[in-house]
Amino acid sequence: MTDEPGELAALRDAFPGYRFRRRDFRGVPCYLAQARSAEVAGAGAPRAAARSPAVLADMLAAAAGRPVRLRPAAVAEAYRDRRLTVTQCAAMFGVSRTTIVKFLAAEQVALRRPGDGVDDQAVVSAYRDERLSLNDCAARFGISPRRVGAVLERHGVPRRPVGRPPRRA
Repeated sequence: MTDEPGELAALRDAFPGYRFRRRDFRGVPCYLAQARSAEVAGAGAPRAAARSPAVLADMLAAAAGRPVRLRPAAVAEAYRDRRLTVTQCAAMFGVSRTTIVKFLAAEQVALRRPGDGVDDQAVVSAYRDERLSLNDCAARFGISPRRVGAVLERHGVPRRPVGRPPRRA
């Protein structure tokens, strides 16, 4: 397999103790890094593989203790493709939620809101027919109890009184 001209040149310059290759795994191109010598491998140099040279460079830099520049594309991929929340992305990348939102805006990724795509009829059915409480409906559909109340109001479903239901004889 041949590499694009200069595709791995930056990696070779940045990490001279490694050998880099490009291979296809089940039809997906991957980039591999392996220590050239036994003393480098014995010093804890990891073997690594990634789908892009940039991600591979970040992995090796992190393993070597070098600071890794946060890439907006990596944040967008984690949020959009891996379906992580803003809070989960912030914890994973070690930055604030505000920074994650700024990166997503720079990549023109629309923010998801909790409960987007929730079926109103399913919420109404769970409350009315299954006799779930507002809190139980909220937990089932991943939305707030306030949002459940708004859905019920929008569909004209009367709310039950707050508190325990009366005991049946």
